[in-house]
Amino acid sequence: MDQERLYTLLTREIANELTPAEAEELQQLLQQYPHASYIREVFTKPWQETSYGSTPEQLKQMQARHLQRLQTASSSSAATIPDDVTTTTPVRRLWWHVASVAASIALIAFTGWKLLYRPATQPLPLEKLVTSKGTRSQLLLPDGSHVWLNAGSKLNYPPTFAAGQPRMVELEGEAFFEIATDVNRPFRVKTKSFTILVLGTSFNVRAYPEEDSAVTALVNGAVEVQLDQAGQQKILLRPNEKLTVPAGLYANPDDARLHENETGKLQIPIYKQQLTQVRDSIVSETAWVKNKLAFKHLELEKVTALLEQWYGVEIDFHNEEKKRLYFTGMFETDNLDEVLDALTSTGSFTYTKDARGKIWIE
Repeated sequence: MDQERLYTLLTREIANELTPAEAEELQQLLQQYPHASYIREVFTKPWQETSYGSTPEQLKQMQARHLQRLQTASSSSAATIPDDVTTTTPVRRLWWHVASVAASIALIAFTGWKLLYRPATQPLPLEKLVTSKGTRSQLLLPDGSHVWLNAGSKLNYPPTFAAGQPRMVELEGEAFFEIATDVNRPFRVKTKSFTILVLGTSFNVRAYPEEDSAVTALVNGAVEVQLDQAGQQKILLRPNEKLTVPAGLYANPDDARLHENETGKLQIPIYKQQLTQVRDSIVSETAWVKNKLAFKHLELEKVTALLEQWYGVEIDFHNEEKKRLYFTGMFETDNLDEVLDALTSTGSFTYTKDARGKIWIE
C-alpha cells in the first residue's frame, strides 16, 4: 500500500499538483524507500534534446525497439542486473526492476512529447497594433487584459501568453491598461525608459520616442517601475500617483551608467507626483481614454505636441518664446480650430496656417 501511495504522490509531483501535506508525506515515503529516489530522478531530471533532428517515424522506431527490449528482459528468468546490485536484498532488486520500468515510461512520455510538441525552430512573431496620428484604438489581449492605444503609438504583444511565464508587451507611445489579475504570471510593460511590473491594476503609460520624458500614471492597484534593465532600481507607485523620468534612460546601458553614484545607484532626475485633475474627477493623464483632451499647467510646446497627435496635424513656432507659455484646458471636440481659438482667446499668442495646412504659432 505504501508503494502504491508512493507512485501516486510521484505522479502528482510531476504534474505540479502536490499539496504541502502530500509533499511532506512524499518525503517520508522516500526516506522509507530510499531507492525510489532513482525513479523520482528519472521522471524529473531535465531531458536533453538528444533526438533533435529525428523524424517522427524514427522516434516511433526508437520507442518500439525499447519496448521490445523491456518485454524481453521482463519475461526472462535471468534478467540482466548490474553487478553491484545482484548481491543485494530482494527489495533492492525489486526497486531496480521498478526503476527500469520507470525509465521506460519516462522515455515513452518524452517521445510522445517530442512527437506532439516538438519545439518550433523560430519563436512566434509578435503581433503589432499601430495607431497613426489622429486615431485611437482598443485591444483585448490574449489574457483578457484591455488596452487603449493613443494616437501615434505602437504596441507589440505575443499571440498568446505562455503558461507559467511573465506576460510581456512592448510600448512606444501612449496606452492605458486594465490588467487581468494573474498572480502566477506578472504583467510587464516595457518602454525605452522603464519597465512596469504589475499583477492586476489600471494605469497609463506615455513614452513617445520624440519626447524628452516618459510618464506612468497609476489609477488603482499597485505597480513597480523598474528603471534599469537588471531590475535593481525600482520605484513603487500607489493609486493616483505618477512618475516622470527622462526618456530612453537605459536604451543605452553606457548612458545609464553615467548616472550611477559610488554605490551603483542611479542618480537621475525623476519626479513622483499626484495625478492632476482638470475638472471634477477628470484626470488629465487619462482623460484621452474617454475621448477628452485635457491638460493642466502645461507648456505650450507640449500642448502643441498633444494637438499634433490628437488631430494629426503639424504645428511649429515662429516665436520660440511662446513655447514657455503655460495653459490649462479640457476639450471634447473634433474641430482643431475651436481648440486653437480657445487658447488664443487668452491674448498670449496668435496662429496662422500656410498653404500646406501647417500651423504656425506667432
